[in-house]
Amino acid sequence: INHAGVGKLLELRTLFFRLWTLLKLPLHAVFVFDGLEHLPDKGFKVRSSPHWLTCHFQCMLELFSFHWTEALSEAEAELAAMNVHSIIDAVMTEDSDILIFGAPCIIRRYVAIFLAKNDKDYLNVQVFTEDGLEHGCSLSRGDCLLIALLAGGDYDESVPGCGIKIVHKVVLHSKISRMMLDTFLLMMPDEFSEQAKELVDDLHTLFSTDPYNFLQCRYKSVADCIPHGFPQCAVVSKYVHALTSFLAAGNGVLTFPWDVSFYQLNLTSLTDFCCQHLGWEDDAIIEKMYGGVWEGAYLCALCKVSNTVFIGSH
Repeated sequence: INHAGVGKLLELRTLFFRLWTLLKLPLHAVFVFDGLEHLPDKGFKVRSSPHWLTCHFQCMLELFSFHWTEALSEAEAELAAMNVHSIIDAVMTEDSDILIFGAPCIIRRYVAIFLAKNDKDYLNVQVFTEDGLEHGCSLSRGDCLLIALLAGGDYDESVPGCGIKIVHKVVLHSKISRMMLDTFLLMMPDEFSEQAKELVDDLHTLFSTDPYNFLQCRYKSVADCIPHGFPQCAVVSKYVHALTSFLAAGNGVLTFPWDVSFYQLNLTSLTDFCCQHLGWEDDAIIEKMYGGVWEGAYLCALCKVSNTVFIGSH
């Protein structure tokens, strides 16, 4: 597909309809983009310049009255921090790293929402909460961290032969993962590396001998492949102390003046955008407006009226 021609047109139209669907829901979406200048090394080539659709997409977000911002580094880490600090109620993403970054409430199946043909299918989502994962699935943040370290994640390769199913048995039947995270949070890097040796010894014993039959199998080859110096402090830090605006602020206070009533659709500019960039004639634009944009415009207007009428009333 020629990105400069038909491809760009089709992809912009796809983004339009995804925002069109999101606009009709009683929520205010905040979009976070990766901060390309400070993305951590993931062992493969990462994007150093914005995607060719980014500029037009950000323009569409503003026209649809959604807020967007750019993270200092990874967008998922910033979203998790915003969720932890109650700036947003939930994070919608397909990236599993969000679990390790510590987001308390996660919504999945984002893509399925917008590919659905039934208008009600956008309600078919999965919501994962921190409490639900820990007490319902017995998975803590430390467990997710050890799974990434052993089975492989963005920042390091997996231990050969060690898949997610094997690590899942480890985290379900031992406290190694939770102790490892607690140790990292409480100690300086040198102290952590020394203390981690004892935990890795326990991990090696568990894999090689399975003394309590927790794993129902011995994985001596996996134990022998655990590298010297595992886990690397720098790798753990990328997950636990990811660069975010909150971390950069230190003890400073961050303010997010997101008054939802302030975000109103710019219908005139949205119409111009549809004409210039989506290739629609007047009749098609009117059809799209009646088909869903008006519903979103009414919701935004109601938020504004609600604040105007009821604040300070008795």
